[in-house]
Amino acid sequence: MDIGAITNKYFNSSVQNSSTKSTDDDFEKRLQNALENKDEKELKKVCKEFEGILLQIVYKQMKATVPKSDFLPADYGREIFEDMLDEELVKESSGRLNLGLADSLYKQLSRNLKSD
Repeated sequence: MDIGAITNKYFNSSVQNSSTKSTDDDFEKRLQNALENKDEKELKKVCKEFEGILLQIVYKQMKATVPKSDFLPADYGREIFEDMLDEELVKESSGRLNLGLADSLYKQLSRNLKSD
């Protein structure tokens, strides 16, 4: 088996896809549990997390449009560090910013809690 044929891009893509799938499953379970248990506090937390997920998607798409510089050589360690830094920046931003999406989503879903 030629390990050299496995590129960092392929590895990163497969790791990212599997972590995204597990995050999606966890998010869906938490949302279902909050709705079934009529837990408004957990529902609000899940809605805020959803806003953070969307903010992360927008951030990654925006960053992808910025041309890469050859000033510093690219390597796997740098990619990991930048991914971790980006994740923390988005997490910090989503905690401080209120885009209104979480509030709107919470209002809509909480109506379903009260009508049951």
